[in-house]
Amino acid sequence: MSDLLAARRHSRYFNHTRSYHLFTRVRMLAWLLMVLQSGWILIDWWLLPEAASTGIAYARLASSAACLGLGLWFAQPYRLELSMVRLLLLVLVLILFQTASTVILQQHGMQSSVAGYAFFPFMIITMLAIFPLTLFEVAGFTLFVVLVELVTQLWLGSFGQVAGINDLWLLALLGGIAGWASVNQLSMLLVLYRQATRDPLTGLANRRQVMEQLDEEVVQAQESGSQLAVMMFDLDKFKSFNDHYGHAAGDLVLKRFARILREHARRKADLAGRFGGEEFLMILPDMDAAQAGALADAIREACHAARVKVPTGDEVSFSTSIGIAILQPGEDRSTVLQRADEALYQAKDSGRDRYCLAVMQQAA
Repeated sequence: MSDLLAARRHSRYFNHTRSYHLFTRVRMLAWLLMVLQSGWILIDWWLLPEAASTGIAYARLASSAACLGLGLWFAQPYRLELSMVRLLLLVLVLILFQTASTVILQQHGMQSSVAGYAFFPFMIITMLAIFPLTLFEVAGFTLFVVLVELVTQLWLGSFGQVAGINDLWLLALLGGIAGWASVNQLSMLLVLYRQATRDPLTGLANRRQVMEQLDEEVVQAQESGSQLAVMMFDLDKFKSFNDHYGHAAGDLVLKRFARILREHARRKADLAGRFGGEEFLMILPDMDAAQAGALADAIREACHAARVKVPTGDEVSFSTSIGIAILQPGEDRSTVLQRADEALYQAKDSGRDRYCLAVMQQAA
């Protein structure tokens, strides 16, 4: 439920997915509104006197130009902050057009005699229903639109009148409906994201998700010159454990180990995933070798302290071997994974239940 209230508990990687949804829908609406705003100029000339229609036509052209700019803004579609800024700008463009058209119609004494020009606040509120937003986010947008409508009514002197109260009540009602739809979209997106990216047994990221995010983190680290640590884990003598206690007991150990990894992947950017079988991977942006070593020891100690009650009634413990590789300049995903894997095998060959740091590759 807390995931639907606010975004602070969303993973960095889910935020990328939600950001792209926001990005594509803002662009779609921006293109549509650009066409409609420009095309409606002909309706303005038909319904309004020339003095009013000319002013509103300029406002429509300015609004269309702003929508064109939003439609052409392709930068960083996976950055959630920018996608929220795009949505806010779209709302602001529509509100500014509504304000300009209201002023023009008021100047010509046509505010109450022409139908259809006061519906933009309601359109803005209902449009929020197509975006996957948290409850706090949609409440913030709704409150902003309602406040603008309230200020407009105070300026026009209609606040407190039946029509004005009806408009405010309808905006609040539509905000509630749009909020319900937005939160449902967010809930559906969360479910689909987890189904597509989570290992069904452990609940950690699956191999596909790990590889995709490692690709992204490698590119980002190489571009920014930041550190990136990759840890590869293998549960010690797990095949023998399965042969002795059974696969059901092995699944319990895998789940317990996954919980340990999740507890130690404390930062929002950290990602723990199941790489395959009893192998796991952690992606740790902005972490150097010393920090990674300290984290590896903490995970090993947590494994030592863990006790798992298996179907036979026995309480068993387990240990893990760990290979650590720190991304080097010019490396790609395959190379850093290979070095982590080599360090893991070194840890296993030297006695297990330890970590080894991969050696740096020598320049050719």
